[in-house]
Amino acid sequence: MTSAIELYDRGQALRNLSEIDPAWPQPRIASFLSDERNDKLLGYVQAEAFTHVFAGDTRSDPQYFFGELERELRKAPSFHLWAEIPLCRYRCNFCQFPILVTSSKPETAATTARRWVDANIAEAQAWVQAVPALRTTPVGEFCLFGGTPSVLPAEEIERLTAFYQETFVFNDSTSLRAEGSPDSLTLDVLKTMRGLGFTSLTYGIQSLDDRLLEVANRRHTGAQALQARAEAELAGFNRVDADLVWGLPGQTVDSFLSDIDRMVEAGFSTVVAVKLHLRSFHEVESAIGHESAAVWESPKVREQLAQRGYRWPSLGEQMQMREAAVERLTAAGYYEHPTTYFVRQDMGPQVWRSLNLDQDKQVPQIGIGLGAYSWCEQAEANMERAPGKYLERVGRGEIPLENVTSVSPEHRETRAVQMALSTCRPLSEEVHQSRFPGSSLLSGRWGTVFSSLADRGLVQVDRAAGSVTLTEAGATLVEAIINTELGR
Repeated sequence: MTSAIELYDRGQALRNLSEIDPAWPQPRIASFLSDERNDKLLGYVQAEAFTHVFAGDTRSDPQYFFGELERELRKAPSFHLWAEIPLCRYRCNFCQFPILVTSSKPETAATTARRWVDANIAEAQAWVQAVPALRTTPVGEFCLFGGTPSVLPAEEIERLTAFYQETFVFNDSTSLRAEGSPDSLTLDVLKTMRGLGFTSLTYGIQSLDDRLLEVANRRHTGAQALQARAEAELAGFNRVDADLVWGLPGQTVDSFLSDIDRMVEAGFSTVVAVKLHLRSFHEVESAIGHESAAVWESPKVREQLAQRGYRWPSLGEQMQMREAAVERLTAAGYYEHPTTYFVRQDMGPQVWRSLNLDQDKQVPQIGIGLGAYSWCEQAEANMERAPGKYLERVGRGEIPLENVTSVSPEHRETRAVQMALSTCRPLSEEVHQSRFPGSSLLSGRWGTVFSSLADRGLVQVDRAAGSVTLTEAGATLVEAIINTELGR
């Protein structure tokens, strides 16, 4: 992995941080990032890396992964299950994920949909052959993700969901979540999904500003995005979450906060507010990336946009967006759990994020589909990202894993702490010691790490309560802390 600190110039980063919108206060985080003791954190933020996967540390093989997964599933209370359909009607200019743009011709699109649903089912069948405990361990949450699965014809959504419900253990505690896009989440599609048992919905909005949506190659309007929220409630969904991005070209602090206010007014269950990342996933290995670069990864394209009047917000302005948004969301009754996910107090965190990351859970995750990601305590793996190779291998009855890594005992503990810290919830010494006997968050190597972070105002260590809690600055920089201070 390329170190984020190798990807930046400190002087340039500080100048970028100092460029702010004079109508808004200087970001409080600037004083932390200007402190030389936080040089690595500044480098990480400037490098535009982020945390999406928690990789293992030793190259391994599929059979080891399947064996460890089987062992863990037999004692796990549940696991998280993804079915990922990589089809979209278009590719956003910032998208780095492995997706395919489906045809605008209905017959061709329907054929493509059948092919990818067939492939997903075939891969899932291979999984349950390789890991029998998948048939007996309850599913905590099932997510129909993508791509954009809402572009599938209704009969394909029904066929795919029926297969999973018949093959895996769905019980009264299983939550069903679906993903879509405002332009494809029609009332008919929403009713189809709700009729199949889906109660949670999530979709990307990115911005409610039609001008910014167009430049990002989004094929919907802000009004459509809000209409999808209203129609999801009409269809009977009890949870609707959506994403916004800060740092878009042409975006200002005012315009981003206007989006936040409108999201709160619409009553979204979770507002996901994430920084735009232009650094290639392949360069920093922070997520499963597409084979080809995103349009906005090109410096030439970014310069052309700036010349057209779509100025790229500085790091300082982006931090202003983040801090002002947190204040408004907090005042409206939202809190951060995990990082970048602001959930309403009355709704609580998304089930899949809680299952994956909460310190006392962290159950296994299985991702089925192109570029999907799976993990358990002892190992993790990702699928083929090349569509042709993926289909070929699935056609041979294989689970098309591209990379498999195991997790050494030391890194297993590190990864568990990283995941837990990313929730922005206090870390419990009692829970940690129950999972890792003989280790402590308050002494030894963790005590040294957290004492250093506490000295810099990034965490609070309460020895009497046996807890470690991120401060406001720590929550803002938690992804950087995880990857530079905790070891990756």
